[in-house]
Amino acid sequence: MRECDDEAMRRGRVFIDFEAAMEEVGELVGAVQRGVLRRSDVAGTLAELAVGTVEGRRSEDEITVFKSIGTTAVNLLAAQLAFETHVATTKNG
Repeated sequence: MRECDDEAMRRGRVFIDFEAAMEEVGELVGAVQRGVLRRSDVAGTLAELAVGTVEGRRSEDEITVFKSIGTTAVNLLAAQLAFETHVATTKNG
């Protein structure tokens, strides 16, 4: 099952939970094999995003793609980070 098509991978800014995702997440492996995505196209990891070493969404129309190995804790952390960012942006915008 694919949650994200090639066009979304091409147009989106891709983040991953762990470096291992590039070898373990089928959608990422397939995108690399099809030439849709290179490792250098990945904007960063969830940890880098959370601590601010990589920039998050840069414009309202930017597409963010987050692919994870799939652990529940990481999925919840990603959801919390997205929610808190939305709330902070909404209050300040």
